[in-house]
Parts: sequence; structure tokens; C-alpha cells
Amino acid sequence: MATFKAIFPYQKQDGSTRVFIQMIHNRKIRKIKTEIFTEKSDFSRAGNLKNISIKDDVDAIIKDYHQKVRKLGTKTNLMTADQICDYLNQSEADYIDLIEFSKIRIQKLHEQGRVGTAKTYEAALASLINFLGRDSLDINQFTAKLLIDYAENFLKSRQKSKTIKTSSGRRALSLYTTIFKTLINQAKVEYNDEDNGIILVRVSPFSKFKIPSYELPKKRSLPIEQIRAIRDAEIPAGDKRKVLGRDIFMLSFYLCGINSVDLFNDPLFKDGRLIYKRMKTKDRRKDSAEMSLKIEPEAQQILMKYMKGEKTIFSKLYANHLNFNRNINKGLTQLAEDLGMVRFTFYSARHSWATIAINDCHIDKYVVHQALNHVDQAMKVTDFYITKDWSMIDRANRKVLDLIKEIVN
Repeated sequence: MATFKAIFPYQKQDGSTRVFIQMIHNRKIRKIKTEIFTEKSDFSRAGNLKNISIKDDVDAIIKDYHQKVRKLGTKTNLMTADQICDYLNQSEADYIDLIEFSKIRIQKLHEQGRVGTAKTYEAALASLINFLGRDSLDINQFTAKLLIDYAENFLKSRQKSKTIKTSSGRRALSLYTTIFKTLINQAKVEYNDEDNGIILVRVSPFSKFKIPSYELPKKRSLPIEQIRAIRDAEIPAGDKRKVLGRDIFMLSFYLCGINSVDLFNDPLFKDGRLIYKRMKTKDRRKDSAEMSLKIEPEAQQILMKYMKGEKTIFSKLYANHLNFNRNINKGLTQLAEDLGMVRFTFYSARHSWATIAINDCHIDKYVVHQALNHVDQAMKVTDFYITKDWSMIDRANRKVLDLIKEIVN
């Protein structure tokens, strides 16, 4: 059984000190910091604590520690001194601020370079703070009832807005509540220790709250004729934004719908191939979402304009991938107007490549999944045992690009 007593190890020149609780367990000594401070006058000449008020506070802490250790029962025999110390410290910090915890997770996303994901988390957190009317919340108050009230308020506020479609509001609500579920689960991993009976995050709001579904957005793929029109668009050299939009849209199409962030983050060029790890999923996959694409002549022609040495120059031209993507889309908006097309975005290149591959080239959907660097959940275990054969993707991409060529008059 662990034993406790008050100690005063760090005394300042003026005689003031912070009170620590010394714990001994299995002959190991640990110090637990308290928020109790003493002055020189609180001690007798013999060095004993004489201030009755402080003494009572210290005794109350020690009594509380004894009770908490007693609740662990025989588990204490299997726990180290550090584990018991952590348990007592966590018990003292029973209040976990969900807002503060979320901000820390968002900061980590920024540090990992996942800026887009971080901004989505920030938007979700801002909507929760706006609903609460304050910037703090005990995580154990994040109940199913609070979630239901939040969801109702969220949709009502969106319905009042004339600029936001209802379907868009439901998509945002689904995304935001999914983020909240992720944060709650992350907090449980960080703060709970089921093996030792430490349960600081007690709520499970999503056992009763169902994350709302929403209608899928309309397909953003373009027909072959429009892909060709974009490719063949004649743009004055001085209209740099439109040139950028056309070039990078077609480059993405020629590279199986690669995302702009993965072009921005200096992919590796080796033996006629472009190798990258998909930013969106690399931290969630055992294979780091690595992809290897053969650089076809169509892609090479564009890449030569935007390379210096062995690297692309996008990260030198733009502060971050969001600015890069924003400039591409601005150029595409202007290009769509020139071509008399309905407005489309850079992401349409990815949708278009996949749609043409399946519907027009009759390429197996599994190969298209691989080319898009997706994971088929039904094949996840099987994929673990299979060595990747990039040639299947190479053949599929060449088939799509050849079909685009055939359209030329």
C-alpha cells in the first residue's frame, strides 16, 4: 500500500515554499506537487508546520489520496509508483476542457502540415463556441442532449441564411459532428486507463446521437469534350492565372487526378515516375499512402514549365498549398467563362479522370480506386499481403489519355 506525507523540498531565500506530497510505493519515492504554498512564519523553530489551516488542507489531500488508492484495491499491487502517481494527478485534474483539448489537437494538425484538415476542425470548433456562448466546456458536459440542441440550432441558423443551401448545412453538420466524435475518442485514449480503473472522460454522446446523413453533392466530373476544350484553350502568355489553372488542371488529369497539395509538397521524381505520399491520408495508413505514377509525355510537357532541377517550383511561388489551390481555381473560373462552361473547380480533374476511366474506358473499379490512392475497406486486409503493381495503374492511365487523344478532330 502506498504511503503519503507532506514535504517541503524547494525553499526560497525568503523561506517560502510549495508543499509537495511524498508517496512511497514498492520502495519507490515520488513527489506530487500541490497548489499549497507556505511562508517562513508557518513553521516552528524546529521546522515543523504549525499553521493549522495549511495543516488541515494538507491532511485533507493525503486523506483523499488514501481513499483513491484504496478504491483501486488489489490493482495497486500490479501498478508501479509512476502509474499510481499519474492516477492521482489525473484524478486531481478531473476537469478536462473540451475546447482547450480541441485547440491542442488543431495545433498538432498544423504542425503535421495538415492545414486543410486543421481549418475544418477550427470551423467546427468555432460553431460549437458560438452555440455555447463561451470558450470553455467540461468534456463530461458534452452530452447527447447538448449535441441534439447544437444540431437543431445549427440547422435553424443555416435555414435563416439566404446564402447557404439547406443541403450544404446538413453536410457541414455531418462533418462537424464527425469531428466532435473523433475528438471525444481521442480524449478517451489520452485520459482514460480502463485497465487501472481511471475513467476521466465518462461521456459517450454518440451512443444516442446519430450523426446526420446528407445528400451526396452532384458529380463534378466533366465530359471528354470539355476536358479537350480546357486542354486546347489558347490563353495569352500574360494571363498567368488562367494559364496556371489550365496547366495544373490538365497535369492533375494526366496524373490520375493527383491533388494540388501533393503537387505542392515537392513530390519525388525518379526513373520517369512521380512518387508521393497522399497528404490527406498518409498519417492514417500503414503504407503512408505512397503512390508511384508514370509520367506520360502529356504530363512531362507541363511539368517542364514548372520545374527547377529535380523539384517543382510551386512551393516557391506560393506561401502554402491553400494559396496555390486558390489561384488555380480563380484561373479555372475565368477559363470557364471564356469557354462558355458551367463553373468547375480543380477537383473536377480528379472526378473526371475516374469517371472516364470507369464509364468510357471500362477499367476495373478496383484499379481506379488504387489510381486515386484510395483504400477499398472491403479489400483492406487483402491489400496488406499484396505487393503493389504500379503497371496496372500505368496501363489504365494510358488508356484514359489515349481516349482523350482520339477525340481530337
